[in-house]
Amino acid sequence: MKKRREFVVKKPGNIIDYLREYGFSKNKIKTYVGLGYIFVNGVVLKKLPFFVQDGDHIIIDEGRYHDFSLDIIYEDDSYLILNKEAGLLTISTSRLNKDEEDTLYRRVRAYLNSKNEYAFIVNRIDKETSGLVVFVKNESLKKQLQEKWNEIVKKRGYIAIVSGRILKGGKIDNYLYEDKKTFSHSTKVGGKRAITNYRPIKVNDKYTMLDIWIETGRKNQIRVHMTEMHHPIVGDKKYYSKDNSLKRLALHHYEIQFVDPMTKRLLTFTSEVPHEFYSLFD
Repeated sequence: MKKRREFVVKKPGNIIDYLREYGFSKNKIKTYVGLGYIFVNGVVLKKLPFFVQDGDHIIIDEGRYHDFSLDIIYEDDSYLILNKEAGLLTISTSRLNKDEEDTLYRRVRAYLNSKNEYAFIVNRIDKETSGLVVFVKNESLKKQLQEKWNEIVKKRGYIAIVSGRILKGGKIDNYLYEDKKTFSHSTKVGGKRAITNYRPIKVNDKYTMLDIWIETGRKNQIRVHMTEMHHPIVGDKKYYSKDNSLKRLALHHYEIQFVDPMTKRLLTFTSEVPHEFYSLFD
């Protein structure tokens, strides 16, 4: 049963600290903000941190959903294609607090539940990466897509901003393995084959904007390949970038093409490159 709770603030301060006194965990508060469940003085709370004042009226309504938290590229009876923001997990990796974490999957599930539809995720991208994620609305289609994903996907396109100048396109074809610290590394033998193609589309004295398309989808594949070329992606602290000019990882999944197993049609979906990427080339 959906719950609705109301509070009148008697002591000003951070809304997280205020709600924690009533038994809400920090992760749950963040999730509720992502889902549009929290209202302050009748206005939906869209981001944190937020400071409340004496007399403010807070409503937490788990029965409400606001689609501001989803950037929907395409939707029909079978598919829901989304543009994920940077910094948001696609789906929880923790068994302990997966029901409280704010993830794209939780937001989609809330959205589709409100329409009595189901959510099944097909592909994932890194938390730090923005861009296209494919959901479907029935489990049979999900299985058909995932079982033959590498066969039916025709293009996975990314835009990345890397440090340094790259003047010619190229192809990286090697193997990746993952160590105990969840870092991926390249090797000539062993591991899983990883193929990355790239071409420069903008270059200045400090940066290169690359159009990248991958033939395999290994964990952190593009990030590892760029770093091992000595051109780490801007903002990639995990793989040793010292440049955080954009305050985010400068990697965006902008295009995906795949064959619909039901109709055999080639489906193509795109999303715009984040405007802040271009600021490094002004």
